[in-house]
This record gives sequence, structure tokens and C-alpha cells, in this order.
Amino acid sequence: MKIHPTLPARPAILLALCLVLPTVGLQAQETNTVAKANRSSTAQAEVSWLSGGIGDEALQEMRQVAAAYNVHVLFSDRQGAYLASIPFRVATRDGRQIFAGTSEGPLLYLKLAPGVYQVSAEIDGKWQNRQIKAGAAKSSVKLSFVGREG
Repeated sequence: MKIHPTLPARPAILLALCLVLPTVGLQAQETNTVAKANRSSTAQAEVSWLSGGIGDEALQEMRQVAAAYNVHVLFSDRQGAYLASIPFRVATRDGRQIFAGTSEGPLLYLKLAPGVYQVSAEIDGKWQNRQIKAGAAKSSVKLSFVGREG
């Protein structure tokens, strides 16, 4: 009986596929988990918001809906590295706090009624404050909070 020269390689290829294919599913599952890292407000919330942007897919998801929000916040360090888990507050001009939370990622989008607000974020143990004038969603306010070196 004559053995074909490629026959011994087939079991090796099958073994390699058996080892690699299960990890393809894990990679896809990890990607889906990253996209779900973006968190948003409930429909009943007084302030609509979306935070996240960790990973390419989550960042793309945030950018696709950015126009629906009139305040766009970015958290980073001085080198431009993104920051996550940043506590923040939103208050009216007279200091009444209307919303507080922790941003899941470097991007935080807010949908605020037109008016003047103070947006604050705690980075490196210190609160930074920015006064903004929110308008219509099509004219979004962009602001950033920058921490010390990473």
C-alpha cells in the first residue's frame, strides 16, 4: 500500500485547527464585551447620557451617536492617554446638582436642556470645573478634563 506524502500533515493541520478555532470564538466574545462596555442612561433619566469608548468598537459606537448629544466630554492625561472611571457632576448655574456619576471610559456624552451648567470631574484626587452653555444637539459643546502624567 502506497501512502500519500501529504497524509501525515493532515492530522497536524486538524490538531492545529482544533487548538485555534476555540480561541476565535473567545476573541469575538471579548469584542462584544468591549462594545457593551458603553453605558447609557435609562429612558426615565432626567439627564440622557452615554459613557465609554474603551476599544475600537465601543469608540466607533459612541461616535455614531454623538450628534444626539449636545455636550461631549473627553478625559485624558497630559500625554493624551485616555482615562476611565472618572467621577463627574453636572450642576445648574445656581449650583444645584442635577446629575452625578462615573464615566466608564474616556468619552462622556450628555443631553442637557439649553442653559448654563457647571460640569466637574475628579482627576488625580482634585475636582476640575468647567462652565458651559449647552444649546441644541447640532451645536455640541466639547470640553476636556486633563490629568497629570499617566
